[in-house]
Amino acid sequence: MLDLILIQDVNSGVNLVEYYKENSPLNTNHSSIFSGFLSAIQAMSKELEIGNIALISTEGENAHHCIITSVEPISIILIIDKNDSIQSWKDIGLRICNAFFKLYGKEFDPHEISEFKDFSFIIKEICDGYK
Repeated sequence: MLDLILIQDVNSGVNLVEYYKENSPLNTNHSSIFSGFLSAIQAMSKELEIGNIALISTEGENAHHCIITSVEPISIILIIDKNDSIQSWKDIGLRICNAFFKLYGKEFDPHEISEFKDFSFIIKEICDGYK
């Protein structure tokens, strides 16, 4: 099950869109901290020249995968249950990325966050198609 999708500007680390699945158990107050954490890890992997971070997984009772699809100038970050298919959600992340570029292009002001508020409806349509 999907819990959270963040669309992040790669250069600034700003969350452009935050999409929470209904009834998500995740605490929504920490998305900016988590986004900053991911920006730092991505910057470090770039500096070390070890490639892009694409997957972070946790263990335990509430285990999750964090799938990151990066296509300049954005990253699509999906938080899903550990039992879900990683490849299926990677594909959905790419579909979301393509839909974002189709609507906004690759030249946008990441500080005009209100411009992207309606994109959550498109994310919902894409995710509702996944069973």
